Amino acid sequence: MSLIETKSGKLQLGTFRKAIIWGVIASLFAYLIGHLFYMQVYAPDRLIQEGNNRVVRHYSYEPPRGYIVDRNGKILALSIPVKEVNADPKKLHESGVYQDKAAMNQLASLLDIDIKVLYKKTKNPKKRFVNLKHYLDFDKASSVKAICPEGLILVDTYKRYYPTGKVNAPLVGILNGEGAGIYGVEQSFNSYLSSHAQLDKANKDRYNHIVENLGTVQKGNQGGNLILSVDQRLQDLAYQKLEEAVTSNEADSGCAVLVDVKTGEVLAMVTSPSFDPNDRTHFDSNNAKNRTITDTFEPGSTLKPIVALAALESKATSWNEVFDTRPFIVDGKTVRDSHAMQSGTLKDIIQYSSNTGMARLSMRIGPHKVLKMVENFGFGHKSGTYLAGESSGKLNANRSFWSKIDEATLGFGYGISVTTAQLASAYATLASGGYRRPISVLKTIKPQEGAQIVNHRQIKYMMNALETVVSEGTGGKAAIERYRVAGKTGTAKIAKSGGYSNEYVSTFAGFAPISDPRFALVVVISAPKAGQFYGGVVSGPVFRDVMSHALQIYNIKPDRQIENSQQ
Repeated sequence: MSLIETKSGKLQLGTFRKAIIWGVIASLFAYLIGHLFYMQVYAPDRLIQEGNNRVVRHYSYEPPRGYIVDRNGKILALSIPVKEVNADPKKLHESGVYQDKAAMNQLASLLDIDIKVLYKKTKNPKKRFVNLKHYLDFDKASSVKAICPEGLILVDTYKRYYPTGKVNAPLVGILNGEGAGIYGVEQSFNSYLSSHAQLDKANKDRYNHIVENLGTVQKGNQGGNLILSVDQRLQDLAYQKLEEAVTSNEADSGCAVLVDVKTGEVLAMVTSPSFDPNDRTHFDSNNAKNRTITDTFEPGSTLKPIVALAALESKATSWNEVFDTRPFIVDGKTVRDSHAMQSGTLKDIIQYSSNTGMARLSMRIGPHKVLKMVENFGFGHKSGTYLAGESSGKLNANRSFWSKIDEATLGFGYGISVTTAQLASAYATLASGGYRRPISVLKTIKPQEGAQIVNHRQIKYMMNALETVVSEGTGGKAAIERYRVAGKTGTAKIAKSGGYSNEYVSTFAGFAPISDPRFALVVVISAPKAGQFYGGVVSGPVFRDVMSHALQIYNIKPDRQIENSQQ
């Protein structure tokens, strides 16, 4: 570069060269300013994206699953906020916590896990994620986080809790590890109960603290709340009495369903044995199913009123006809009664549960007319509860051939299979004067719509016959002081491959009070082994205790006067 010597002897750049240098400097400034203007004003998206990548985070908030309550608002299932604890093994090793025995023992104690399990899960220093505990109570969260803030990650979640425990477990159900319902109401109404997470956007600092909320990316919603029709006061007592009966009779299982005749609502639905939904340590899937809708059995003598109504409706008999009720042979097999009598009217046959009388009547009208009436009462179809896993039972209506012995035994409840819920619905239909409506496990605003399926006059005669079962016949143990009770005992052998076993299903089905029926109740005890097996003896007392409690709780007016004893 050439320099010019001035008069004073100093060297300086020439004017042209100065212009070039200043021009270069100006060009650089212009380029920088233009580039900054381009990036920040004209096309700032990339810089904004880069900045957002460093500070903007998406985070989700999941509202709780809907709660489940009984008809009076008592909580049966709810979601409790808890923390899920995860670990970054690499951070635990780098921070020295893994090598600190005292810290690891404290962590194991707070998480309630074995120290060996904790060391095993976190021993690999290359791993970046491992789950330590799914549900940690909030009061322990700060203590856990303090042990290693960077190596322990606590996430908000929920734990499903069931305040009534075993009493409602098969009805209400439980959740799986993914938070979806399995068994019972939790499964049947899973979509309605489930919540949907909300996705929000925010500026966060280096410690993951929210500095500024930037809005919602995707809206979420809380799960719907479900009001069941059951009354927990009746559930508690029904479960207690049922469990006592199953235990004292050394039975395999038991079921009970109580229905409000006026509305079709299920007020109690219990099974035994049950399980603890809050402790899965000894979980048994057989005890988790709702046996009142899944398990089927042959109804035995509880079907006799419906068979009799089929004959009456087809005008094949009348209440005045006298039947020969002596034992007789069909296809080489003897049909006999446990309470022998020579003859009797239809009322006598119902009162003393005569198999021979009902067999003759069933053979007279044929299986198709019997099954048509049975189907009208709801058998062979789901009961209307909409509970997952419900069985429709089996009627064999399309059977091409019926032997004479099959026609005979159909008259006293063999050859078809039903559920406890179906039988309760059928007896609610008898109690309502032959008006059939579906039953519901959800609280209803108004009574379920239905249809009249039997002549109301015949039902009145049948009610009188069923009253004598309790007052004078085989159902004496179901009698309730000051109330007129209608009922029917049932004792049916349990089918097995190739025939029948020596075990029985003991049933009592009935309703009260007869003057204005309000409740229908069915109690089923499967395979009692303590010596007694007749339905009236095994299930009758449970019916009495539960039904009397329901009548008292709902303040139902007594319809039978107590006879005054003379001093």
